[in-house]
Amino acid sequence: MFTHIWKKEIRGELYTWKSMLWLVIASLLFSFTSYLLLTNQELSLLDQTELLWLLGKIIIGVALLIVTIDASSIVNVEFEKETAESLFLSPISLKDLILGKLFASLTLWAAIFVISIPYIIVTSAGSHLAWAFVGYVALLGTLGVVGLVFLIFGLSLLYRSSKNTITTALIILLAFATPALFTSTLKNDIVSQTFSVVNPIDNIFNSLDNVLVDYKTSLLENWQFLLPLIIFCAVAFLFLFVSAKRFTKQGIIKND
Repeated sequence: MFTHIWKKEIRGELYTWKSMLWLVIASLLFSFTSYLLLTNQELSLLDQTELLWLLGKIIIGVALLIVTIDASSIVNVEFEKETAESLFLSPISLKDLILGKLFASLTLWAAIFVISIPYIIVTSAGSHLAWAFVGYVALLGTLGVVGLVFLIFGLSLLYRSSKNTITTALIILLAFATPALFTSTLKNDIVSQTFSVVNPIDNIFNSLDNVLVDYKTSLLENWQFLLPLIIFCAVAFLFLFVSAKRFTKQGIIKND
């Protein structure tokens, strides 16, 4: 039954002007970034692989931000519009609801990724890294999106409020993103290094650097970055599982 939820959300994600606006904004950001990377005199002094790394960070960063904002309301809208009760009175279970909403968020990420492919190919022309770039943006972006969506859905079941969920989700995303922007020289203490190892966005950016700058394109050469991302997804899923159990125990209407 989750396909019913998925198709319903797809119609809301891709067939309304408000949802399409996200894709237009993403395309404009990718166009502006690519234009600067290819024409700006100061940026043109950088090695091409470093330019590709910057573009990869922009693509995944924009995607994570858009998916975070979207996922923060995609579950809560059922509670705020009071449609959750009628859904659960139908043959649709909580698992179907979560799975359908997850596939909808992944579809939004897939749409953003497809939009980014022409920019990736154009900017990586002549570097022999185009397909590695495409593949790792897809892999790293998917792992990051899945982990964040699991986390956000868990928060949604706890809060049942879009406002509270999006505020918490953006704080979490900012907490992950800010240290990832620091240079390695600012991460020379044990606390920063430890957080860098478990920080999913840090691992995404480090893996892109490993592939695009150091030419280490095999999965084995990037395993030290992929494993923490997989663990992040597992921990986020565990949080969602616990939140779902609590939601099931409380019922649709909270008794605080």
